Amino acid sequence: MIRTCDAIVLKAVPFAEGGAVVSFLSEHGERLSGLAKGVKKPTAKWVAAFEPLSMVRVSFFGKEQTELKRVTRCELSFSPLSLGHLESSLVMACLADLFDRVAREGVEDDRLYRLLSTCGRALKADPNNALGILAYAEHWLLHCMGVLPHPRVCGRCGDETAPLVILSPEEGWCCSSCTPVDPMESLPPGSREHLRNLRCSGADTAPRVDPADEAQQVVTALLRARLLQELGGGLRSYDVLWRSV
Repeated sequence: MIRTCDAIVLKAVPFAEGGAVVSFLSEHGERLSGLAKGVKKPTAKWVAAFEPLSMVRVSFFGKEQTELKRVTRCELSFSPLSLGHLESSLVMACLADLFDRVAREGVEDDRLYRLLSTCGRALKADPNNALGILAYAEHWLLHCMGVLPHPRVCGRCGDETAPLVILSPEEGWCCSSCTPVDPMESLPPGSREHLRNLRCSGADTAPRVDPADEAQQVVTALLRARLLQELGGGLRSYDVLWRSV
């Protein structure tokens, strides 16, 4: 059986005899994996197609019940790689790790493909906003996973205007009108507005990282910690990113 689809490359793990087991996010949002033989050899004609976040047209061959099918063709259609831009390359690795964990084999969610493809194109267009695009992707991944409540209204009292002060695991975003919180532990002023910006912008207009914006810094750290917790712990790509930037 041969299956062909558009997909985004996630990870390529070295395998025997110069091969690699490559994971992909299909156009339908399903995680696919296949064995690409000889891809790590210097003479391999398709080695560039297996860089993280590359958009490809890929074909798999194998019996229906076979767990690991063989990659028979992989044609590169778009790469977000910007030569010489370290931060963007590191963020690409983080995004590949995240989606490799979130996507599931046999489970389709085309929102994942749309999100990752728009982030890849945004990185290519504006690599200097790589960290802003990463924060945008983390926010929307939590939404796709169904664990991020809408910040428009307080989950406890329904207020739409009071400043948000905490993210409760049970009630979602809670505001100052109904939730007494130590000011030292409360979300900074402007948190609701930053969350609104994340929801209303696209990847290409994701809020740029501003070290002076306390609300942005705190919300980003909160959502990132929540996402990594949902995924079962830290990712090596994140460790490399923080040591390098």
